[in-house]
Amino acid sequence: MPVHELSRGAPGGPTVVLVHGLEAAWDSWLPVSGFLDSRWRLLALDLPWRAGNDYAWRDRSPGRLLADGLAEVGEDPAAVIAHSFGANATLELLGSTRGSGWRAAVMLCPLYRPPKVAVTWEVFDRSRRAFDRHVRHGLMVRLGERAASLDPEIVATMADRAVDRVGPTGFLAVFQQFVDSTLLPLDRIGVPLSIVAGGNDPTLSVRAARELAGALPTSTLDIEEEYDHFCHVKWPERVATGLAKFLDAHIGLPDGGR
Repeated sequence: MPVHELSRGAPGGPTVVLVHGLEAAWDSWLPVSGFLDSRWRLLALDLPWRAGNDYAWRDRSPGRLLADGLAEVGEDPAAVIAHSFGANATLELLGSTRGSGWRAAVMLCPLYRPPKVAVTWEVFDRSRRAFDRHVRHGLMVRLGERAASLDPEIVATMADRAVDRVGPTGFLAVFQQFVDSTLLPLDRIGVPLSIVAGGNDPTLSVRAARELAGALPTSTLDIEEEYDHFCHVKWPERVATGLAKFLDAHIGLPDGGR
């Protein structure tokens, strides 16, 4: 499983591993990485749920696959920063008591089903519609400023093709993770965690984010009303500032400072 070094860091500096979401890629962390502490060694994993995958990995849990990726790093990281599907894989891994050597972790826009939310056809249909919007929005984020120069019909066709390519299998992978999130043994997690949520994120409501943070005994919650699901791509400097503020308190630096 490929590991990409985004920053060498300082000699003896802390290693921070970056975990991407579903249908994303390791390079989705490039915007944020440019604003993080240059003394950190930044490693971005290229995980099986990357963009364009065939979902053949679904016979293994995301947490186990993440463990395989972390094994390629060759050491316990000081911290892990994970987004969306990757954030839930990280919570799964931490709940299995692995990762106990980490000093901190940040979950950007994870998925969470509060215990009182039953799994019904209505929830399934609502999630399906949200997933469709999510894939389309993700395309627009990746296109960035180029989207404005393209014919709207071409953009719409690209979005339809993106939804079709991910298909039911991709949606079911996300929906299963959402369903299972309430079963995670969150009370076992002792690593200091930061949960970052956005007021404009349709996949994690502010209420669900608060319930998730409440179920994690060592977590802090950062809700930014302007953020959407792809905040780390759209507002990289702002997100990096928040990440650094939390991680600086937990991961040491070569000079012994914080």
